[in-house]
Amino acid sequence: MSSKEITSSNSKIILEMITPHRLTVSILIRNFCLYRDHEKFKEMDDQVLMCKYRRDFCVLILRLLQSPDLPLLELKNLLNSKKYVIPDSLMESFDQTLATLNEEGIGNLLDIVDSLVKIMSRSEDHPNSTSVIAKTSIAGYYIRRFIVYFEKLTFSEVVKVFEDFQAYYEEIQKCTNFLNPDDENTDSWSSTREQWSRRQAELFIATQAALLSNNEGKALPPPELQNRISNILKSNPDLSGAHFLAYLNYLRVDEYCGAIESLLHCFDRNVDPDVKCYNDEKSKRHRFAALNLAILQYHFGHTEEALASLKEAIQVSQEANDNICLQHALSWLYRLTNVNEDKLIIHCILKSSELSLSYTASLGLQTFGQYGCLHTGKTYAIFETLAKSDMINCQHNYKDLISNNYSMKSSLWQLYGKTEMSSLWSQLLLYQNMDSLSPGKAFYGEGYCLAVCNIANHLLVEGEYGLVNCVLNFAKKRFPHQPQSNVWMLCENIFVFTRSLHHEKFAEAESAAQKIMVMDKWEGYLRLAEVFFYKRDYVEADKCIEMLLNQYENDNTYKFSDRYYYVRAKIIKMEIQFATSYPDSIPSGIITVLNNCLIESQTSQLDYQTALIHLVLANCMLHVGLTTQALGVLDKCLVQILGHGGCYDRARATLLYAKCLIADSSRLSNEERNKVIMRCAHMLEKVKDEFGKVEAKYRVKDVLFLQSQLYHWLNMKTERNKCALEYRLLDEEHTTKNIYSLVKYI
Repeated sequence: MSSKEITSSNSKIILEMITPHRLTVSILIRNFCLYRDHEKFKEMDDQVLMCKYRRDFCVLILRLLQSPDLPLLELKNLLNSKKYVIPDSLMESFDQTLATLNEEGIGNLLDIVDSLVKIMSRSEDHPNSTSVIAKTSIAGYYIRRFIVYFEKLTFSEVVKVFEDFQAYYEEIQKCTNFLNPDDENTDSWSSTREQWSRRQAELFIATQAALLSNNEGKALPPPELQNRISNILKSNPDLSGAHFLAYLNYLRVDEYCGAIESLLHCFDRNVDPDVKCYNDEKSKRHRFAALNLAILQYHFGHTEEALASLKEAIQVSQEANDNICLQHALSWLYRLTNVNEDKLIIHCILKSSELSLSYTASLGLQTFGQYGCLHTGKTYAIFETLAKSDMINCQHNYKDLISNNYSMKSSLWQLYGKTEMSSLWSQLLLYQNMDSLSPGKAFYGEGYCLAVCNIANHLLVEGEYGLVNCVLNFAKKRFPHQPQSNVWMLCENIFVFTRSLHHEKFAEAESAAQKIMVMDKWEGYLRLAEVFFYKRDYVEADKCIEMLLNQYENDNTYKFSDRYYYVRAKIIKMEIQFATSYPDSIPSGIITVLNNCLIESQTSQLDYQTALIHLVLANCMLHVGLTTQALGVLDKCLVQILGHGGCYDRARATLLYAKCLIADSSRLSNEERNKVIMRCAHMLEKVKDEFGKVEAKYRVKDVLFLQSQLYHWLNMKTERNKCALEYRLLDEEHTTKNIYSLVKYI
């Protein structure tokens, strides 16, 4: 025998061990079978109680088979707990059997195993009998494995099993008091257990990995999960799945050193010691290890290292002619490079379809839809691409890709200015899990988190601050860890920013904008510019805007998201220029710049931003005396804003429309003008309510001031005095920090 073969045979690890706990569970199953065969059980009059005995025992055995080994003290407390109804006679016989085994020795142990063999042989002779264990059942499978492994033991190993049982049984004699069954959590798998069978460990790993993928909130917390993994590895040091689960757990808390160490251990342990020649297997492990290493580096933002590992995976895959690994590598290559990105995505989709890699093909279609959006592709083509992905997802029931597809459609509608459609797609995504009562069928991934936060943003613009808090609290509990937690953290800071800005708490709003900048740089700069703008610190506001505009104008590789920020930045810049020049004169080039920005927005199909540009344009026209033209411009944008805008935008658009109507009524006769003013005064009631709903008290005061002036013009003293009193009471509670908001701002 060669030295390599000797090493291989010595390193072979026994996958199953007969521990005292498993022997005790086998005895419990045996005694229940004997109890069911007893005349006392068969002659019971209470059929409901008989069914309860059987049901509770089956649930108990399932729990014991799935959990790690328990000390006998805890096992007995579990049997005596109120959760399971176990017959007293069964408990007495079980205790007597354990005591007899401890006293009589190995001979009694062999008799017990023989009785288990007879029970299983009866199940083969009488398959339809209700008093035996079916060999294909979970308990039957467990007993048959126990018998097989016991029969492989040598006599010295049988003696060792008995001695271990004696030590296991005598531990309970040292404890004078039993634990209170009601005080113990019988549903949890204790993190202090060190003895895990191979099957129990694999079940635990598969369960936790599925939860981390589909429903992270239900998975164990990172420290507790790491303790379980450490205990599993003590019993199963060669279990590569445990190392991979540790790798996933480290990713949850962004622990780089632990993640890379666990990943390398996973592929080091993933070796079959019985295989004498495994060059191809080594190559396969090598290329997939390199691919996973690239994914790890990408997760931590190490683009160059990720690209180097990916190139290594591609090179080894090409040498081995492994098309499947090549396709997975290609699906990551177009994420890491901008060179010929569209061609790489198309090639990946076509080749994946050819190789029947439906998941990779669907993922490629979604990425291509996103690429089209970022590079101003045709809207109908983008949604057609996503529809093709939807078809593949539904055929293969890819829950995560279905969720991602819905969230992408919601985001697209949001960008294109159709907020109601965006909210609808988010609600459809949330309804996907409504009918999934089983935890295994539900999916709570990134797409679900995006949908929840999108609903929160929709409620925010509608002024439903209480509901926003409820939705965000749900997101915090469901997604406590990164990267999903970044989504609701961004949403939460936008909520704090918006509410603080409406309350004129500029210090809090500025702090929230700084936090937004950490998660979304350009969004943070735009929000910061808004704060300075409303504080009338126009120099600082202009600096923030110029940083974003310079980035856009100096970068030739800008994408749709940059153009979206560019248009928003231009709108704020034009508002800054208008506010700084009012009331002296309006900058001569402001309308030209707005028209250029309008063309940019319409080209990118940003309908809502187009409507806001029309709003700024109409405000400028109003102040230069072009009231008729201003009304014409407002006619183009009011439908979009009233249909898809929030309370604040709807209120200020309606307020501007009323101001334009009042200004334009100067050319009418007194009677007609009074009718227009009366209509505007009633229109402002709705504006006041919507400003009040978002708690923008300073804007409510603007509306009350304008209303009182209109009623004074109409000589309606009662209504005028009512508005004046309401204004005074509101001013005593909320002092206005910016007295020019009615004339300078939209």
